[in-house]
Amino acid sequence: MVPSGDRANQLINKFVVSLTTGRILGYVTDINVEVEGTKFYFILKMKIVENLGKGQGVFTNETKVRIEPTDIVNVGPDVIVLGDGKVPPLREIERLYQLQSEYEEVMSQLREKEALLKSLKEENAQLRRQLDEAQREIRRCEVMKEDFEHLKEQLIRQEGQLEMAREYIKLLEGLRHDIDQMKDLLEKLVGEILENTVRGVIDEELNARGLKKTGLL
Repeated sequence: MVPSGDRANQLINKFVVSLTTGRILGYVTDINVEVEGTKFYFILKMKIVENLGKGQGVFTNETKVRIEPTDIVNVGPDVIVLGDGKVPPLREIERLYQLQSEYEEVMSQLREKEALLKSLKEENAQLRRQLDEAQREIRRCEVMKEDFEHLKEQLIRQEGQLEMAREYIKLLEGLRHDIDQMKDLLEKLVGEILENTVRGVIDEELNARGLKKTGLL
């Protein structure tokens, strides 16, 4: 789009082409700027070109065309392209292309981010599974620890019982020694009593028969 002022003179001495119809509207010989309120228009004074398609184009009558700046799609060195309000200016088209390129780039980045997010989600799910497995392993270890403590307590009790058994065995061994001594003493006493008893019986028998006591026993 070409603004008003001195730069409007850039529209002079150029062909005017309608982009919507594909027709050459004329050749600009002069231009005026018309202002209405906050808007301004270009009044193009043009010569009509006829028989251009036959290679014998000639200028005929002059005409005036009133256009808005937004009607201008592009201004080249020889041609003014009009969109008749239906085609945006070239700069806007270029801007649209630029926006499209930026949009495609953003979408590409978005797809990359989505792929990265998906990968991170999968990694997170895998880490969660590993964490769950680690927690189950911890619980198993805690159960094993409790079992170990229980077995340890049982072993301590058994060790205490074993120590008591050892002491009891020592006591029994001491009693057996005392019993053996008592047995020996009893056997000796019994032997002496028997010997004295037998001697007394023999002496009584000898006395009864008027015999002399014997000391053989």
